[in-house]
Amino acid sequence: MLINAIALVSTLTSFSYQANDVFTIEAYEERARLDSQVRNRCTSVPVSYSDVKIRINWAYNQGLITERASYWGKAYAYYPVIDMFSHQITAICKGG
Repeated sequence: MLINAIALVSTLTSFSYQANDVFTIEAYEERARLDSQVRNRCTSVPVSYSDVKIRINWAYNQGLITERASYWGKAYAYYPVIDMFSHQITAICKGG
């Protein structure tokens, strides 16, 4: 179990995207899958679907995700969590 946790953490840390890197649909899906496996990675307060769309649209307009990634995120209600200082995506979380 500990080895699985270490492997997961090392995989998550390998996602060191820079602010000018754009999440493709493949990267967005993979990050959503990985982040959903980490306990307490995302907020315990439910994010409504309307807020999910707002967050996805903002990330797309900032050039952080591709259009296809934004469509996938809206279809499956996975939104990006963005660091307000670095403007990097820190997690992809499930919303409402």
